[in-house]
Amino acid sequence: MTIAIVLGLLLLAVVLFSIERISPDLIGLGILAALIFTGILSEAEAFKGFGSEFIVMLAAIFIIGTALQENGIIDAAAMRLTRTTQMSQTWLLVLVMFFAGLMSAFMNNTAVAAVLVAPCITLAKRLGMSPAKLLMPMAFAALLGGTCTLIGTSTNIAGNDYIVKYGMDSMTMFELLPLGLSAAPCRRFIYGYDRQTLATWAYR
Repeated sequence: MTIAIVLGLLLLAVVLFSIERISPDLIGLGILAALIFTGILSEAEAFKGFGSEFIVMLAAIFIIGTALQENGIIDAAAMRLTRTTQMSQTWLLVLVMFFAGLMSAFMNNTAVAAVLVAPCITLAKRLGMSPAKLLMPMAFAALLGGTCTLIGTSTNIAGNDYIVKYGMDSMTMFELLPLGLSAAPCRRFIYGYDRQTLATWAYR
């Protein structure tokens, strides 16, 4: 019976998320309340996660990222890219990817990509190139940049919280940096991906 209730609530959550009539946070809290009401979770089990260091750190990341965005720091830095005209496409690609990767190492990568979409499109049109040649590498750089630090992505924080829970030492802020840099954009990625795959995207 418990499994049936859980699966039913899961299906209900999927339907409500897809309809988009109710705010996702209200849906999550409603499902949590239903689990408590049905006795599947106790009050202590249900709200235990809210005191987790993972949740606090994740909330702090979103607060810092929003503050940077609302203060115009990210927008100002992104708009400086649109003033870059005396540069080859290859070096422009390197600059955009470096900036996206650097920012996503310290704030949410989705927010970084969202902020850089408009400047990349403007810059591509000004230089007479397809926006896809900047947007796709920028998106991948934002994803890869998050792998370089402990707070770069929520999965890094969650993984660290898990290993600490089982008695292992916590990761340091830049412990993942060597691994992240090894996966970061390199010359082969820039030249090979840009000239082959991105060309296909640009002329579809």
